[in-house]
Amino acid sequence: MVRQREFDIDEVLAIAMNLFWQRGYGNTSMKDVVQATGVQPGSLYGAFGDKEKLFQLALRKYTQDFFRASMPRHSPPLECIKQWFEHLAEAMTNDPKQKGCLIINTAMEREVHSPGTIAIIEDRLDEIESFFRQNLNQAKLDGNLPKSFDVDVTAKALLGSVVGMLAVARMRRDTQTLNSIVTGAIALLRSC
Repeated sequence: MVRQREFDIDEVLAIAMNLFWQRGYGNTSMKDVVQATGVQPGSLYGAFGDKEKLFQLALRKYTQDFFRASMPRHSPPLECIKQWFEHLAEAMTNDPKQKGCLIINTAMEREVHSPGTIAIIEDRLDEIESFFRQNLNQAKLDGNLPKSFDVDVTAKALLGSVVGMLAVARMRRDTQTLNSIVTGAIALLRSC
């Protein structure tokens, strides 16, 4: 007879996600996950597989619950970009634990991850760049950017601004610095 699980998978995944988010993959052991969740090692491995698979599930949860949910979708294109930068700066400023962004944190500790996890991170970076590219293309079609505006170069520069801002936020929670990065990123949209 198969024994039913005695824990909520989503709840355990949320706890693991927050643990990885705060401490990083390299600084979080399965023993840490066991202590934080109260779930026995055998049950954790049975439900999630190894540490890397658990991390990948946590990363997917983060992507859905925090990353994609934070991207504005129902405003004019240039306003979407501005709102997202402002949201990120505010979220980083108001995070007392200075967790930063799990996607960027993971990219920064790339050497400890499997090719599968690196591929997930590369997909998320592509998704960020695509968010910028789609909004910039639409703004150009709407006549809010000149025909000569280089969408690809600007989308990559905005991606770099996001990565830089989120990396800085992990080290220091300085509103002025983060707002300056936002101002610089938005200035790219007027630099034509």
